[in-house]
Amino acid sequence: MATVAYWRERLYNNTYKARDGRTVIMPEYYVRLRHDGVTKQVRLDYSEKEKAAEQALQKFLRLEKEGWQVINSRLSRLPASPTIDEFCEFYAETTTSFERSPRKISITTYCRCLRQIAAFAGVKRIRELNKEVIEQARDSYRTKARKQYRSNSGIQNTLAKMLRNAAACFSVEARAIMQRRGFTTDNPFAGIRRTQDIQPVKVLPLAVMERIYKEAYLLRDGDPRAPKIKTRRKGTSWRINDWRISHPDAYAALLLAISAGLRANEADKARWSWLKLNSKGDCFIDVGEESDFKPKSGMMRRIKIQQDVYDALIALRSDKTSPYITGGIERKPSASGEGYRQHSTLRTVSAWLGLRGVKVHALHRLRGQFGSEVATNVGLFAAQKLLGHASPTTTAKYYAAQTELPTLTHVRIMG
Repeated sequence: MATVAYWRERLYNNTYKARDGRTVIMPEYYVRLRHDGVTKQVRLDYSEKEKAAEQALQKFLRLEKEGWQVINSRLSRLPASPTIDEFCEFYAETTTSFERSPRKISITTYCRCLRQIAAFAGVKRIRELNKEVIEQARDSYRTKARKQYRSNSGIQNTLAKMLRNAAACFSVEARAIMQRRGFTTDNPFAGIRRTQDIQPVKVLPLAVMERIYKEAYLLRDGDPRAPKIKTRRKGTSWRINDWRISHPDAYAALLLAISAGLRANEADKARWSWLKLNSKGDCFIDVGEESDFKPKSGMMRRIKIQQDVYDALIALRSDKTSPYITGGIERKPSASGEGYRQHSTLRTVSAWLGLRGVKVHALHRLRGQFGSEVATNVGLFAAQKLLGHASPTTTAKYYAAQTELPTLTHVRIMG
């Protein structure tokens, strides 16, 4: 009984009946231990037989010395196979012990993607999720998406994002904490390919940028020649933007995106206190954590801006009581941990840009344009830091393209 070989022969897998009648085998091994005339079934932490046998031996030796208190009784109270929803709740709980806890919106996204994949696979419990089932979910998603005439590139990229986010629930750190809390699981997404169809980054046409710069004052001051334009449908009614009146809050959001590369959520939460001047007269925006905002990277970043941009923003400040550059008050974050304060402001600037040729993800396109300008004129490393990316690979893939070709002066004509 004091050998691994003895316990290797006494390991077994438990099973349960799925709703569709299938018999599902749980991957972790079980063993029966007996002490003081009592026999109990004990779930082990491993699906690898050698590791499970070694653990069974160690539990037996400790049981003989210390009694049943050494066996984690909580294991027997956990569901043999938790539902997807139960697992998501457990994952969210474990993130509080992470070395660096994800943002609430990230946790919500990870769990939503896991639920989506489980739904496409037709499974209800976490133990039913394996490589084969996930591949079936991928096939089901492709079939549905193609019936909607979506592009192959779009389908591939959405699938890659869903798989990557769902796999985050099974990170090494998450599984280690879960194991310490009495639940052990393998990563069902291990070995699943998540390739993306990365399209080359495209800068906005020069004519579009020139028009934005030329006409930006009309957003700030209003265009007396403009008619009322129906720009966005909401439910059964039309949302109206009257371009004849001034939209200083939307103009501020435009400046923050085009001059500093701020994300829409960063522009929405930007404080006046973020604007800084040093002793040399240099102007900066410090994007940092606030009561209703946490930087996506988790770290503060400093962006140097032009003096005229700083002056233009300061000139917009009319509401001295609001701490926000785009005005308004602090609002309670959504259940996911985030949410825009000034929805109408962001919709207005997006609609205005749409009328000038920036049709999709308008503010994000301006952020990409900012990254491309910096990468072309200063360098990729500078663009990475100013955009707040952890890796220059992200900047190069999604945010940086040449805005103009370099002027070459190295050639010498001989003779």
